[in-house]
Amino acid sequence: MTGKELKRIRTRLRLTQPELADRIGVHWNSVARWERDEVPIRESMARLIQTIAAAGHKGK
Repeated sequence: MTGKELKRIRTRLRLTQPELADRIGVHWNSVARWERDEVPIRESMARLIQTIAAAGHKGK
């Protein structure tokens, strides 16, 4: 998952960086750094984010 993909998912879910960070149990700055592609997103975090996105998308 790229930073651009993460930001697309987050904005589609209408979440701020701190709100997404709270849902996945990381500091908001981690989300910001992932979105800027400063650090890679671990595969386990990418799967968790995709699961949240799929659940959130079904409700819309």
